[in-house]
Amino acid sequence: MYRMRSSCSSHSHHPPPPRRRASTMSTSVRLSTRHGALLTTAIVAVLVSTHIEGFSSSHSRRQSHHSPLKGQTSRTLLLSSATSSGAATKRSNGKHQAKKRRKKRSGVSYTAAKSFNSQLTKCNDSNELMTAFMTRTSANKSSPATSGTHLGGADKVNSVNFSTCLHRLARFASQNNQNRGSNHQQGRGQTGQRDQDDGRKQVLSDPRFALLVCSLAELAAGIKGDITVKDGNAEVQMWRAEVDLDKQFDNVADASELEEADEVFASVVGQALPTLSSKGSCVLDSSEREEVADKVMSRLSTQSKKSPFTSREASNICWALAKLRMAPPCTIYPLGRVVESSDDRIPMRKFVSSNEMSLDVLSSSLKVRMALFEHARSRKLGGGTSGSWIPELSRLAGKIIDIIAVQIINDYFSRNVESDVNGINGPAVGRKKAAFNPQEMASILWAFAKSKRGDEILFDIVANELLRQTKIELAMGGQGPKPQELSNTIWAFATAGIRGDRQVELVKFIADTLDEGSGNFFGVQFKPQEFSNTVWALSTLHSRRSPGTPDESTEDDGIVRVFRWVAKDLIDRVESYKPQEISNSVWAFATVGFGYNSAKGANAIDSIHVRSEDYDGDREMIFDTLEVVAKNASSRLNRFKAQELNNLLWGYAKLGHRSEAAEELFKGVAKELARRTWQFKSQDVGTTLWSLATVECFDEEAFTAGASRLNLNQIRRFKPQEMSNSIWAMATAGFKPLYTRAFDTTLVPRNMRPTKKQLAEDTFGESYAAVALETMRRPHEFKDQELKDVMWSFSRVGIRHPALFKSTAEHVIGREGRGLSSFSSQGLGNLLWSYAKQAQLSLEVIEALGDDVNLVTTGRLAVYETSCLDNGEANIKGLFVEAARAVASAGAVASYSNQDLSNTVWSFATLGLLHSALFKSVENEVKSRLMNNRTKFRGQEISNLLWSFATVNAQPDPSFIDAMSHYIAGVCTGRDGIREQSLTSLFTQRQELANLAWGCAVVGQYPKDLMNILYAGLLGTNNDPDHMRRVFNDDGLEKSSIMTLYYVQIAADIEAPELKLALPEGFPNGWGVMDGQQRTRSKDGDDLAQQSSSILLTLTVSKLQRHVGSAFDAIGFDHELEYVIDTNQIRDELPNEIVLTQSPMEFLSIDLANVEKRIGVEVDGPGHFVHLLDKPPRRRESEIIILDDMGDNRFNGPTTLKHRLLSHLDWDIIHLPYWEFQKLDGDSRQQQDYCRNLIQSSNKW
Repeated sequence: MYRMRSSCSSHSHHPPPPRRRASTMSTSVRLSTRHGALLTTAIVAVLVSTHIEGFSSSHSRRQSHHSPLKGQTSRTLLLSSATSSGAATKRSNGKHQAKKRRKKRSGVSYTAAKSFNSQLTKCNDSNELMTAFMTRTSANKSSPATSGTHLGGADKVNSVNFSTCLHRLARFASQNNQNRGSNHQQGRGQTGQRDQDDGRKQVLSDPRFALLVCSLAELAAGIKGDITVKDGNAEVQMWRAEVDLDKQFDNVADASELEEADEVFASVVGQALPTLSSKGSCVLDSSEREEVADKVMSRLSTQSKKSPFTSREASNICWALAKLRMAPPCTIYPLGRVVESSDDRIPMRKFVSSNEMSLDVLSSSLKVRMALFEHARSRKLGGGTSGSWIPELSRLAGKIIDIIAVQIINDYFSRNVESDVNGINGPAVGRKKAAFNPQEMASILWAFAKSKRGDEILFDIVANELLRQTKIELAMGGQGPKPQELSNTIWAFATAGIRGDRQVELVKFIADTLDEGSGNFFGVQFKPQEFSNTVWALSTLHSRRSPGTPDESTEDDGIVRVFRWVAKDLIDRVESYKPQEISNSVWAFATVGFGYNSAKGANAIDSIHVRSEDYDGDREMIFDTLEVVAKNASSRLNRFKAQELNNLLWGYAKLGHRSEAAEELFKGVAKELARRTWQFKSQDVGTTLWSLATVECFDEEAFTAGASRLNLNQIRRFKPQEMSNSIWAMATAGFKPLYTRAFDTTLVPRNMRPTKKQLAEDTFGESYAAVALETMRRPHEFKDQELKDVMWSFSRVGIRHPALFKSTAEHVIGREGRGLSSFSSQGLGNLLWSYAKQAQLSLEVIEALGDDVNLVTTGRLAVYETSCLDNGEANIKGLFVEAARAVASAGAVASYSNQDLSNTVWSFATLGLLHSALFKSVENEVKSRLMNNRTKFRGQEISNLLWSFATVNAQPDPSFIDAMSHYIAGVCTGRDGIREQSLTSLFTQRQELANLAWGCAVVGQYPKDLMNILYAGLLGTNNDPDHMRRVFNDDGLEKSSIMTLYYVQIAADIEAPELKLALPEGFPNGWGVMDGQQRTRSKDGDDLAQQSSSILLTLTVSKLQRHVGSAFDAIGFDHELEYVIDTNQIRDELPNEIVLTQSPMEFLSIDLANVEKRIGVEVDGPGHFVHLLDKPPRRRESEIIILDDMGDNRFNGPTTLKHRLLSHLDWDIIHLPYWEFQKLDGDSRQQQDYCRNLIQSSNKW
């Protein structure tokens, strides 16, 4: 499975990372009537003040007449809600003089700005604050300029005021959201009030807020406050036309969109907008673009080289924009950077200079303003609210963040370009003081991470500054950063997904400081939230590390040392940790495998295992930590949110922690899932079920509750990973539908399958149905592992679903399919196993339904035929050909585990498919591993490997069998011979031993040590069947094992008599699981069954066999149908060669036998052949194809062994391939000629 996400809290100033990825502001945000009216009034006031034609003074009086405050103009109506109540704000003494020095540049006196800032801090809600802003930037006696007619706040507010406005608005929005969340917890029926209570929507949908952000953006771009909107727009339009902006960038507003509002505000923003056609223009080079931007900005900007914002203002503005989730992530809207600071690994809009970037910001701001004017016009004419400005406002917010980032980068290089030569470890003397303090640096990084608009260069610069200034402070006897600041900084790196040298230095710095302070950070103890945030970040960054990354050992060492302190802290004061802090900490341990128990943990964690010099010590520490956590958390699980339960349980499952306390924790989480299922989101459901299955907590109520969420109505809310995790968990736990044949449209008649209503009444049945439907509907959304897990789950619980498997096969190998090259070794092995198992399940359906099944064949043929009917023969062959190529490709097979290799060849063999190159590559790889003891094999893996090679008659080299013999003997024998305990530790079932013995007989190789071990495991050494039942804890030998032993005994007696193998006296009496004679089925018009007296042999006479028999009768060939050879006959004919018991057993038969001349004819139907996938059919040059020219068909292992045994018994066996006889199209004369030619080929005729 895929690694799940963790929710990581931060501190009050830095909110926790979002549960879901923040989205761009919706264009469908509802706008209140009050907001629209206010903006309409504001725009009308602007139009009046500029004397736009069409708006007479009588119109203004009409507006005033309808005002609640009689005698006031419509312009002053907007200002009527301002208030002077509130408390004074606190200021930093260190910033006081700096703000005084800025009054000249900002165009507003320091006293006025300070007074307005004090007023802002007294505002009690967002509406009051925005009203205060509009009041401040409106026309007055001393200045007719307004924020509506002039850019940058009309020189009536400064950067401090903008920072305060935006920061407090973000606070108000957050507080309202928290209140809403509190109210919502009290009752689930209050969701109807959600829209009006959502503070964020209230702020973002207010047109006054849009005007505020535009003014802020213009100040950030360095635009002078005395520039009118009209002049600014004219300059921007000339700039855009000259540089052909439509070709340079694809993010600037299209001119046609702006022209729609031209009629209303032509006098404010200029004359009709020019059409920006590319005709007659050309794309300028970098130097020309820079020159044009410089000229335009020289007329618009203050020409100050300093940033318009102080460090605190910049951090507050970025924090507020990120808190409001205004800016789109860089994956949706590329970052804006100048060329010198580009990062080609992420989407980016590259500007040639800061001036060009400023003009781009101004262009976006003007587009928002124009949309606001259009909105005002629409409202005046009685129209509704559309929020048309909101998409561009979102992009503008991103541009504000981007331009601040560029200003930070430029400021850094201007301050430290010379001192950077020495790096962080250089002398501290002479260094310039950082523009940002540690808290501001952490806030900046948090904002860029939260808004997903950061890049490595910016993060590297800020982190470098933090580390360097810390060194300077410490060298001068000062104090280092606070734990919260370092915690938030590394959290930002993780959230932004940015790795690099500075990130590794931060990890090492945190670890060194904790070690030096014995767990304290510069004398200050980490709070639980700070510790949990830190380990969450370290784990997240480590999990994203690419192989071969420099300084891996340094990073791992730092992570391990930090984790040890956190683990110790959890033990010491777990009661101080909140549920989220506990779950995030455990999640972090599991994500990097810190203290991982390899014996019980999930295998997937091996690929991200953090390196440690003391694995055993870490494992003991984590065991103690998880024990403490389990006991503490179990008592307060009701306080854990669904995601926190999910993360907590996932961590235990991944780390492999098992104990009584842990078991109680698992049961508690299962009860919580069953008790409050509605709280679990789709990802929580999937991962929680996965974890419960992994820790083997198969709580039926919990699984039923989880499965109830995967219903046909809600399934589309689930992501592929969530569906695959859920269905995998249900299959692993053994929860399956009541109607396991509900989806088998190939074999099961419609009247024997459940109705939709019946299926809907079965919780698990509906879950499986829903997941199948979604997998077929959107397979391209599933990752390889997810797709494999779905297929594996259906086969694992015995559910046949032909439509699902056919759809998936077509998706994988279709013309535009994903192919199989990207599948992991385990994924490909399990996928092939799933397809083979689906076909093998047909045997169970045939046995259960008897004559009602929609199939006319049985045995091996039924498996292959079912697979073709389910998927289409071309699809199933194509799928396995692609798989063989993927496995047999150069070096690929070496990456496959023993089980993967075993599953792969077993799947081919089960369907009767042979790919020679694949089997040869597997043979060489397995032989190398066995001979060199490179890996540990399980008995089932070895058994399946040899069984597969034998079944498809792959004819491995003798050294392959010798390597198996050597390996098995090394495990199962000692000085005193065969050890039963070692035998049962390697082989869990006697069927595995029987399959190995049968495989040796098919390939005709009988290693002495191996054969003795196999006989000892199957039959023991003391002729005591009850003892062997106790050894293997079974009920005796299966019928197939008994049949196998007869075949092996006869073959070994003839081909390897020196082994002197023998069956026990009286065998098989007392050895097997026998419940009477084997019944066979008869189907009218096709297979006619004959009941043999043997319990081992089932005989059938097919239509083809009868037609062939009639043709041989016509040419005078006397024969018997299904001639049976029993053990007594064999013993009598070869008394000195065959050692068999006295009990007569029939186990060999010949289709058509002339007993007198000992000539046998085997009518070989499709079940006698395997299909060769890597050799094209050879051209048929004669009417009758000889046996050596069978195209893509080859005799399988069972047919080859039977032929050899009959030949040893002096029978001359002639083979009649089914396709040759069918080619004669029922012509009796041709059939007789064909049969005559076959008989004449026998030297006994």
